[in-house]
Amino acid sequence: MADAPPVPAVILGGSFNSLSVARALGRQGIPVHALGDGAGGSLVRRSRYLTGYVDVTSSVTAADEWLAWLRTGPRGAVLLPCSDGALEFLARCRPELVAMGYHPAAGADDVTLAMLDKERTYELARSVGVPAPRTAAVSTLEELREAAAGLDYPCALKPRHSHLFARKFDGKALIVQDLEELEAAFLATSEHGLEMILTEIVPGDDSRYCSYYSYIDDDGTPLFHFTKRKPRQNPPGFGLGTFHVTDWVPDAAELGLRFFTGIGLRGVGNVEFKRDSRDGQLKIIECNPRFTAADKLVQRAGIDMATISYRRALGLPVQAPSSFRSGVTQWHPLEDWAAFRAYRVLGQLSTAAWLSSLARGPGLPMFDRRDLRPSAVVAAAFARRTLAFGTRRVRSLIGRG
Repeated sequence: MADAPPVPAVILGGSFNSLSVARALGRQGIPVHALGDGAGGSLVRRSRYLTGYVDVTSSVTAADEWLAWLRTGPRGAVLLPCSDGALEFLARCRPELVAMGYHPAAGADDVTLAMLDKERTYELARSVGVPAPRTAAVSTLEELREAAAGLDYPCALKPRHSHLFARKFDGKALIVQDLEELEAAFLATSEHGLEMILTEIVPGDDSRYCSYYSYIDDDGTPLFHFTKRKPRQNPPGFGLGTFHVTDWVPDAAELGLRFFTGIGLRGVGNVEFKRDSRDGQLKIIECNPRFTAADKLVQRAGIDMATISYRRALGLPVQAPSSFRSGVTQWHPLEDWAAFRAYRVLGQLSTAAWLSSLARGPGLPMFDRRDLRPSAVVAAAFARRTLAFGTRRVRSLIGRG
């Protein structure tokens, strides 16, 4: 008797992470569909491992468009979130999706929604003994001024819900140098109805960032332990990681597991910390109960979170990895070049140190020799931008002459 065909997977949202998930599952012969979120994911549509890609109108309407597609989609499929919007969608629609025959990735929905709220994340962290930066939720100018009186500058105005903030602003937060800048930033976010928190900036350079990953099974058992460092990001301070390296960070693993088990997280989990230069203590920065932009790095280090999540959603056993490879790197070239230039201006990174970090031949987040089209698309776009920039420069010089 022939084996039954593999159960399809549907990836919701994401960008680099959705591409790595599609490749991990597609290589096993699993049919993979990807639904865009209006914000990213254009690379995954180029992958040879994708069965189908569905674009959406915008991030604002993505959840409604996903639900409409799923009403006639591959019933019985596993649903895997690769963006904050997808996390919220699964957390709020899980009963309906299960009734339709789907298998959403494991998650404690109330905890997931709490992790999408940065202020609630910090409250829960403190309640289970995980250190957090000083923060205050602010909804009026009066509350803002009162909270600012207890913080030093520079400080940051950070969104409670990052995926809503990203629809209107670049970056993860607004860094301000004085009260005037703070009030201006608050008024700008208020125009869009965004909920914000005022937070201290944990002191220390960006080499102090590290993360813990795991998968917490239904009974609270962690299936693996993984840690990495994030030495560089763009922009410095509050940005997206441009260079990552796998490394065992024992206190990050201890605090991360304490956090996950203490709050009752289930499924895939990633928590980021920064080591405070004042006392050497790790402080929680954020938690993402989903695949992140470093998912390919985790895979290359020996832990396939996509397959673990897929199989557990179907109630299938998994082989829990007992270790991972240290010293594996992931490099975002263009973004890291911009980060390097900024760090050099700040006096935090020399050219020699930057080149030395790249000497091992770091991995690229979108490159795969068995699936070249996504990276070819990126390379072609970069060539076009470079040519256009060079043409403008030449015309400018001719004009001056």
